[in-house]
Amino acid sequence: MAIPDDSKGLRFPCECVSAGAGGYSDPWADITKNKLLANGTKEEILNLVARQPKTISQLAEALDLSPPSVHTHINDMMKSELLRESEEWEKKYPTERYYEPNFPVFKAEECAEFKALCQEMAEQVVTLFEKKRAKMERAFARTPLANQGWEFSDITQCLYANMQRGARTLLEQRGVLSPRQKHKNGTAWIFWAQEPEADARKK
Repeated sequence: MAIPDDSKGLRFPCECVSAGAGGYSDPWADITKNKLLANGTKEEILNLVARQPKTISQLAEALDLSPPSVHTHINDMMKSELLRESEEWEKKYPTERYYEPNFPVFKAEECAEFKALCQEMAEQVVTLFEKKRAKMERAFARTPLANQGWEFSDITQCLYANMQRGARTLLEQRGVLSPRQKHKNGTAWIFWAQEPEADARKK
């Protein structure tokens, strides 16, 4: 039994660490919770096909694995909808199948288009969070947590996470953000990947 019958269960920082059901966390949590990308080989496959679509034989050669082994991973990832067949990639033979990620992959130059704007919005969030600090500290002082030996600094990550989730929910309700999508295997998630910046690779 994961949690007592008379309890709804604790809400942890991410539902992906909990055995309980819950749709309150990050929209990609189902990928972790259902172990859709737990195997390192699957992540390697995503990295390879993100550069350009590849066939099973090409992936097998790049990964130094047998084609049947790669085929098993591809089948799993097609079922979970992490991969899709590439329709636009030029085929040498009619029976060839090329695979690519079934989610957006932002190239470094594409991320650069949004970098300044995202940084501007991040600074606005930081300013708001700092502006509300005194009010948050007063609220903390009125809770039993202060008498249990906890400091305000111990809960700031929780407050930020609740603010972020609340903002995400409102933006989804207003149609600004797309909500998580239900997939064929029953999981619900939105996923993406992005290339690191060139200088980040050197660190």
